[in-house]
Order: sequence, then C-alpha cells, then structure tokens
Amino acid sequence: MFVRAGKFLLLFWLAAFASSCASSAATTDGGDANAFDRSQNQAALTTARNNIGKFRQGSAQIKIVDGRGKPIKSAKIQIKQISHDFKFGCYLKIDDLAPEKLPEYERHFSRLFNFAVIGTYWDFVENKRGAENWTWFERETALADRLNWRIQAAPLIWGTNEAGTPNWLPRDKNELDAAIKNHVESVLKKYQNRAEDWEIVNEPLALQADFFAQNIGSEYIETAFRRARQAAPTKRLMINEYGVFGAIEKHNYNREKYFELVKKLIEKDVPIDVIGIQAHGGGEWFAPANVAEQLERYAALGKPLQITEFSAQTLNYDDRQSPLSIAGNYRKGVWDAEKQAEFYREFYTIAFGNRHVEAITTWGLDDERAWLPGIGLIDANGKAKPNYETLNQLINKDWRTDLEIKSDHGVADFRGFYGSYEVEIFAGGKRTKAIFELKKIGKNEWLVTL
Repeated sequence: MFVRAGKFLLLFWLAAFASSCASSAATTDGGDANAFDRSQNQAALTTARNNIGKFRQGSAQIKIVDGRGKPIKSAKIQIKQISHDFKFGCYLKIDDLAPEKLPEYERHFSRLFNFAVIGTYWDFVENKRGAENWTWFERETALADRLNWRIQAAPLIWGTNEAGTPNWLPRDKNELDAAIKNHVESVLKKYQNRAEDWEIVNEPLALQADFFAQNIGSEYIETAFRRARQAAPTKRLMINEYGVFGAIEKHNYNREKYFELVKKLIEKDVPIDVIGIQAHGGGEWFAPANVAEQLERYAALGKPLQITEFSAQTLNYDDRQSPLSIAGNYRKGVWDAEKQAEFYREFYTIAFGNRHVEAITTWGLDDERAWLPGIGLIDANGKAKPNYETLNQLINKDWRTDLEIKSDHGVADFRGFYGSYEVEIFAGGKRTKAIFELKKIGKNEWLVTL
C-alpha cells in the first residue's frame, strides 16, 4: 500500500519484493497454473475483448415525441457518454502535493478516473490515542465530491504495517479488541456516508507480522466485519490482499491461502460484500491467461471483485533510476515506458473483460511521489506517460460510446457502454438535450419530448 511519506517501513515485504524484481528468471510454484503458452495468452485476450462487448454494454431505445405526444418521424440524435458505470480508479493523495500542482493533478485525474481511493490509515488519523485528525481525509473526500468521483475508504484495519498500528495500541487481548471495536464503530458512524465502499481488513495473511492476529488471533477479521455491518448496514464492506497473480512464488504465495480464507468467511456468513485483489507487478509482467484464470476462480466465490491496487514497477527500488529486467515467464527484456503501457493495456483488458470485476484502481498518479519507482501515470515533470495515454485510449475512446444516429418514426435503438449519457435531439429546426442512465438491470427506454 502507498501511504504517506516517512511512514511506510514494511522492510521485510519490500526486501522480498525487491529480490523478486531484481531477477528476470521466473521461479514458479510447481503448478501448471503459472505456465501459459502464447496461444493461451492470446486466447485470454480475445475472450476478454469479446466479453467487453457482451457484458459491459447494453441496448437502449430512444423515443422522440412532440408536445402532444406524437412521434417525430425523423430526427438527428447525438449520443454522448459522459461517465462510466464501471469504476476506473486511482489512489487519491494530495497531503504532500505542492498547492500549485493541484489543478494539474485534478485535470489528469479527472480525465481518466471516476473513482478515488482515499486513505484511512489508523496511525495517521489517530497517532495519539483519542486525538483524531481527519483533516486530509475530509479534504480529499471534499475534492472527490466536488469533481463527482465515487469514493472508497481504505483501510480501516491493517495489522501488518505501522500505518495501521499506532504505537499506543495495547497488547492485551481484551484491551486491543476493545480498541478495534471503538475504532471500527466510531469511524463508520461518523464518516460512513463519505464513501460507498469501505475496506475493512487489509492484508490479513501475513500472520507472523499481523499485529492483530498476534495479539488477538485471526478471529479479529470476522469480528471486524460484523461490527462494521452493525455500524454501517447499508455500506459495502471489502477485504483486501496481495499475492494472487503471477508466476513468481514471492508474488503469488497468497493465492491459495486468500481463496481459502475468503471462502471460509463467506461460509460463516461474515458480511463481506466485495473481494479486493491487489496487483502490484513488482517487475513481473503478469501473463494475461494467469490473470484471467485467477479472476474466474475468485469470482466463483460469489462476490464482486475489485482490482484494488495495480502497479507496474519499471525501475530499481534502491536507486529509483536503473531499469528492471522483466520478471516472470511471459515476457522477457528490460522495462521501459512503452512496455509498461502495453502491460497496462493487457491487464486492463483482461480485468474489464471479466464481468465480475467492478473496479480497477491504479496505485498512484504521479512518479514524483510514487510508492514504487516508475509506477505513476505522469512523470516528475507533470507530463503524461505512455501508460496514461494507453488508459486514455481505452477508457475514453475504445470503451466509451459516442454516436450520431437518426430516428425512424420517432424511435432509435443503439448499444453502448453502461453509464450516464447526454442525448441531444435535432428535428424541425428545434433542439433539446436530456440526460439518461444506461443501466445493467431493466429496460432502457428513454423518452424525449421535443
């Protein structure tokens, strides 16, 4: 996770991460689920593209009448999609952004994204017990509201990093449980309406390093979700974990453990609404067939999926300048901006092409303040990188509907991506506009009176 400067010291994890990134040799876990040939990867991409047309679009009918309700025989109709139903997101972080750079940051963010993930790290909001500071959370949610971005708040409980475990937390089991209870309930009762999605537990599987598991036991996960549901019964609650995708064992070692954990929690009716899966490449170029396979597998658990943290690291962590070799068993060579952009294109295609995925969040907009070197979409000078332009092509062109059609006896049919639309009608020297929503459920029959 990308947290505020000076607080991210998860040394063990980063050491393992850097070690796996330094080599281009793929160490598999011995299962053939990690090895896919060229034809399988191409087939996965082809299937995803076909599914985008099948599952991400719907049909609508526009009926155009005059003031007396009679159909207008012929009209020119301009149909322009103005927002996506799908959540194309980015981690929103402005606390350490120079004020003069905020307008540019907003412009770049808004051009691509309709979804903002905003940090609720316990140590940052309550560094001293009882002395809460929600200044930046409130500023960031206000910014998202002003620009009409949907919001996810994350994480509420994170036991494997000091950002989620302030120093004042007690070690006594009962006292710590009481502190968690108070934190979950007080935060949600106060701020639940600031976000539609709440990440309740983040990265619970590093049990040896999980402060809460060490002092309470792994049952804290279930308890946190049940308390969250009681405090915020209408909000969507999410669990999140890394280590699912890829051929390298240090990248995929949670694949089975996370699946089994979520499966058991769901079987116990723990109120998990969304399964979050991180996707930090860490120098590896995930094979499309690998990603597609894992998404289908996790979708079988019966909950919507979100790609909560996506990044494609291209530079060495130590000097943040020398390029990494491409790791894994899919592509070879050395990372550069163009290869990074191609990785984005493939990964987003596979994820958007899975109908169970409802969001993809890239983990940081700018290289200047990036958690991992080179993962941003704009460089240190504020210039859009090739991966930014690739997302712009996909989100705003390939996967966005913009049509001009004509009605036939007052009726026009079209097919478009789910989301909000502006429809402009021209007929008989008159013009009118209307806003509609192309929805997944129910009939999309739009009536326009000219």
